[in-house]
Amino acid sequence: MKEVIFLNKKNILLVEDSLLSSEIISASLTENGYKVEIVSTGELAVEKAYSSSQIDLIVMDIELAGCMNGVDAARKILESMDIPIIFLTGNASNAIFHKLISVQAYGFVLKGVGEIPLLSTIGMAFSLHEEKKQTKIYNDKLKKAHEELEASRKEYLELSENAPVGILKCDNYGNIIFVNQAALEILGSPSIEETKKINMLTFSPLVRCKLSTQLKKCMLDNIHGIYEMNYESKWGKKTYIRLHIKPFTDHYNTNGAQLIIDDITENKHLEEKLRKLSLTDPLTNVYNRRYFIEKLEEELDRIQRQGRGTFSIALLDIDHFKSINDCFGHHAGDFILIKLTETINNQIRKIDCLARWGGEEFIILFPHTKLEVATLLTEELRNNISKMDTSIASKITASIGVVEYCAGETVDSIIQRADNMMYEAKNAGRDCVRMS
Repeated sequence: MKEVIFLNKKNILLVEDSLLSSEIISASLTENGYKVEIVSTGELAVEKAYSSSQIDLIVMDIELAGCMNGVDAARKILESMDIPIIFLTGNASNAIFHKLISVQAYGFVLKGVGEIPLLSTIGMAFSLHEEKKQTKIYNDKLKKAHEELEASRKEYLELSENAPVGILKCDNYGNIIFVNQAALEILGSPSIEETKKINMLTFSPLVRCKLSTQLKKCMLDNIHGIYEMNYESKWGKKTYIRLHIKPFTDHYNTNGAQLIIDDITENKHLEEKLRKLSLTDPLTNVYNRRYFIEKLEEELDRIQRQGRGTFSIALLDIDHFKSINDCFGHHAGDFILIKLTETINNQIRKIDCLARWGGEEFIILFPHTKLEVATLLTEELRNNISKMDTSIASKITASIGVVEYCAGETVDSIIQRADNMMYEAKNAGRDCVRMS
């Protein structure tokens, strides 16, 4: 007698109305490690299946006593339960085969062929059922993942639609495939439909700023970039925007680019105001020493780069300014400084640059100007200052030193020469111009 080791004993419901067949099959299954329970009709099989949670597989004869055959019983059981069912039949006709397919049978065994086909079919049924369960678990997880992904996509889409910054997506060909409301407002577009007529690779505001090239690089080379541009659209919108261009990908294949668009006009205006404050004198509202030095360095760089050209500067000091402050007070002195800068600004050319050098000293840059012309301009300026009506002092005068750039000079050296000339004017009796 062969030894049988019972591991993970499975419960089989045998539905067979032949007492002899049921005893033979039951004995074979029991000997091979299965726990077997026998019923003789389809009705009892349904009742047993619904009342027990211990049935792992059903072996069912197709032709049964009673009103319900094996196929009908199987169909009833499978309406609400997932139990693998194998059929026993003495007739392997096409009609029987189609009936078995209709109830998704796990197989059938011809009666009288011995235990090996039955045991093999049962083993395969358990394997197929387990695989089916695992597939269902996988499909359920996959479905859940798809649902979560779709929910995330909808949430992202909703967030994108209502984001305070503009979001625009285009495909590899530059065609716009998504644009939110904020982007429409920033771009000045009247509608989504109108915006989608644009091709981002040929969109003129991007082309003018050479950002269409950066957009192509983004999609071809999978790189990010942040850019700022002065934007003017065909719809008449003028603003300053910051673009964050980045590729969006699907399984590492670039599908296009996403543009995050931020209106930074107010920030730019604030930056400009702050820059102006940092470069201008708060009292007279003309440029300060720092800006003038930057401007002078630009002139020197231009001449050295081009290998030609010239410029002149004039350094001006109000005569006896301390006496004005002492006699009339600092408010009067401030008024004189403001009045002086207005007088100078009304006379100098648009290309010239006036700055407050410090205290009562002012400095003027005359670009592309030789000494003779700069001297004439400065002499006229000195004369106008002396005629300036302040209603405070009887007469305001200034001593002015004028110099022209000499090859090889630095910022410090040319300003020092202008300062020397200004002191020569002071020593010559004030209210005059000295040049070098």
